[in-house]
Amino acid sequence: MKTSLVLGFGAAIVVASGCTVVAPANPDAGMTTIITIPIRPDALPPPKPLEASVLVVANLDRSSANLADHYSQVILGLGAYLGSVGLQIDNMGLIATYGDKYGPRLLLGRRADSSPTPPLTDLIAAALASGTTVEDYDHLLPYVGTALGNVSDDDLPIALKLLASSGHFDGDGETSEAKNLIGFGRGLGGEDLPPALGGIERSALFDKPRDLFIVIYLQPLPRRCDLSSPACLVDGRTPTDIFMETDSEGNAAWLAFQGAGIKPGQLLHVAIATREQEDVKSFRTRCANVPGFPLTLFDVMAPSPNAYFTPLTTALNNAHRGTGTFGDFCELIGKDPAAAMMKLGNNVAGVLGAQH
Repeated sequence: MKTSLVLGFGAAIVVASGCTVVAPANPDAGMTTIITIPIRPDALPPPKPLEASVLVVANLDRSSANLADHYSQVILGLGAYLGSVGLQIDNMGLIATYGDKYGPRLLLGRRADSSPTPPLTDLIAAALASGTTVEDYDHLLPYVGTALGNVSDDDLPIALKLLASSGHFDGDGETSEAKNLIGFGRGLGGEDLPPALGGIERSALFDKPRDLFIVIYLQPLPRRCDLSSPACLVDGRTPTDIFMETDSEGNAAWLAFQGAGIKPGQLLHVAIATREQEDVKSFRTRCANVPGFPLTLFDVMAPSPNAYFTPLTTALNNAHRGTGTFGDFCELIGKDPAAAMMKLGNNVAGVLGAQH
């Protein structure tokens, strides 16, 4: 016998006989996504949780050093929520929105099955004892590379602050929001930089496709290009075209995993950003009304005149419903972001049932 389930914010309700469906969707648009999936005859839970790899794409402009704690709060909070609704995050990696002189590369990582590393503060203390200054990112790397390659919860905000304050990732002269991400995806199977230059083994973190591949964008500053503008092009093509392109086997062409690929419907883009095409006065009024929002952050946050994530997530959803999600940055860093996190996480979880 089969049963019909409707899943909302982590809750399941038996409603009828027939088939199993998953129905979180886009509550803002009043939509419900119905995905048919098989259920075991004994009605027991699936034999294993869904697995995902997460790639965070963070704006690491020097000013974002002031947002390191908030970045960490969002990354860890979303991961915890997804875990609560049945998604196991195996590995996490982080790259900058805008690359540095070394090009697309991992800056932070975490492997679910690896041993803890020494605390980053201890490694930085050892570097300081040798005469290295904290601001000197290049000279710190030989000391802290191990911790950056398998960063702990406690070390995550410290590492983010270190990366941002280095000034390496301001993206001077860069106009494209997607160039570094696409370059990284295309090079997943390539060689890594030496550890002394900040190289973290990509193949250890993104060794194979899992049930889902989630790209989380953290962008508190204006987008540098409109999605449809020439400034956004990567190799003469729009990011939308590149993200939607498939190879001969129907896999996402821009993610060059070693071996098997991943279908576009298993690839989620989650944009956590300030709103687009919102005037500054409205932005500040709205964010100031978020309980606990730190008003000092208006010095390092701004809305975006350019529309990038809004049309991108719309296009992705039109092609594969549920694969594009937008979360408001202000709402997610207030004193009590639970409701905003639940709303965001529920939208992300809307595709979970299709993978069982």
